[in-house]
Amino acid sequence: MIRKLAAALAASLLAAGAALAQPAGEQPATAPEVVYRIVQGGIEIGEAGLVLERDAAGITTSSRAELHGLVDVTAALRTGPDGAAESYGLEGTMRGVSVDLDATFHAGGVSFTIVQAGRESTLEVPSDEPLYVLDNLLLDGYQVLALAALERGEPFEVAAIVPQVAALGRASVSVRDGTAEVEAVGATVTARAVDLRFAIGGQDIDIVLWVDDDGLIVRYEQPGAASYLRVYDGEGTPEAAGPTAAEFLAEAGACVEVREMTVASAGETLYGQLSVPVDAPPGGAPALLLLPGSGAPDVDGNVAPVITNSGYRQLALALGCHGYTVLRVAKMGIPPSTGDANSATLDSYARNTVDWLEALAAAEGVDARRLGIIGHSEGVIHALYAVAEGLVEVDALVLIAGPGRTMAELLVEQVLWAGERAGLSDEAMADQLADLEAALAAVRAATGQRLELTAELRDNAQAVQMAPVAGFLRSIIDVDPLALAARVDVPAVVVQGLKDVQVAAEHGRLLASALPRATLLELPDLTHNLVDTPGPAEERLLPLPDDVVSPTLVQAIATALHGSLKLAR
Repeated sequence: MIRKLAAALAASLLAAGAALAQPAGEQPATAPEVVYRIVQGGIEIGEAGLVLERDAAGITTSSRAELHGLVDVTAALRTGPDGAAESYGLEGTMRGVSVDLDATFHAGGVSFTIVQAGRESTLEVPSDEPLYVLDNLLLDGYQVLALAALERGEPFEVAAIVPQVAALGRASVSVRDGTAEVEAVGATVTARAVDLRFAIGGQDIDIVLWVDDDGLIVRYEQPGAASYLRVYDGEGTPEAAGPTAAEFLAEAGACVEVREMTVASAGETLYGQLSVPVDAPPGGAPALLLLPGSGAPDVDGNVAPVITNSGYRQLALALGCHGYTVLRVAKMGIPPSTGDANSATLDSYARNTVDWLEALAAAEGVDARRLGIIGHSEGVIHALYAVAEGLVEVDALVLIAGPGRTMAELLVEQVLWAGERAGLSDEAMADQLADLEAALAAVRAATGQRLELTAELRDNAQAVQMAPVAGFLRSIIDVDPLALAARVDVPAVVVQGLKDVQVAAEHGRLLASALPRATLLELPDLTHNLVDTPGPAEERLLPLPDDVVSPTLVQAIATALHGSLKLAR
């Protein structure tokens, strides 16, 4: 499921509801699939389906869920007459990794057999109570809980198992009085609300299920997360126009408290903003330091007037809705941080990373035992360097649009791509590459922070651009990210957009292969600047002022971090 925790609500099914009961002695006909659109921020990000059949021996469900470019799974659940799970199976791919899970329930708990990426493991989870299943991504357990709530007519509580993370919790279920008109896809439905609260890992997750007269789910809702909307006409889709960036920020901002922070580092005062979930547990929330990309993005991710949609702020607040604290920072020399931005080096950025993480660990509302880093673009190199050199210890890394080759090699690629888009002739392209090689050679040979331009270099536009930051470039252009990655034994999520025109898909694959513990997520519509485009990549070389951060990206990060950071202790 798309929500604040990689867990789900426990399922309980007791007696059959009258609306779905079959006459004694008759075999139920095969039930039709109920289809749902998965929507976040007004944008469709996937589809789910559920088939539910009942007989005297219990209930059988088959279900499916697809998050575009991220997850494609099917599952089957069988319960006994009392609703307790007897067997459960799931198979498919998650974040590009094949998964096959089988669970057998018995009086003392549940036995798991899991095959992930071809590697088999077994697990026993003991329980003194009957266990009810609710999967991370599928609607089976929600549906049977809703039916049980309508059947009982009074609040109840059950034990739950979340199969994908083998986590135990408790679910409380109740039905509200009265009805309301609820929007689905292709219909407005009179529905009742079933309130679910799932307690797991020290957190309480509140969900509302709107159900029709037959007890079938019309709409699934959780504040700050995606919604599941039932499809009634088979063709309907949510409105294409989603919220603007400002509307998205206002909605996600309700999930967090934003505080200003400063830290003394390398002789300067650096500025950041910390967004803490308003429902952070007493021990603090898991926290992430966001290291920005190259150039001069401010603390919100803007480089006015070119980029103004506040992508970093959007990402941080959206992750706050999933239960993560995020610290966004302005690099040295980027106001209101003090210092000379042109005097930075890879080592000074690493020092800044150390000091920011120490401040983050000490911040109110942060669980210092669960810290991670998000690196974007050049920030990926900063993150890998700090960890590989042993300067910081973190529990997880998220590496977005990072280079899998040296920066010098990436610059060559970018010149070639830009020339191709501009329709340059072979001769003009060769001139561009020659200028780049000359500029890089001059930077390598220089000794000061600035590159002194010779008469020849003054006519080299690329050398002129590199001259003020020669010291920084010299510190980073030949650093091999794959060599760094090989020394980073930390759970890592490598996110690569397939419509990124600055960093090709191959870079993400190289990084993921070099990291000892990596998951690669390739998102089909994601651009370099964290927004989606359904059309050609060239249509979003830069984000528009109203562009919303990719909901698939947000969900991919939140889902991938659940096991390594959210539930880790």
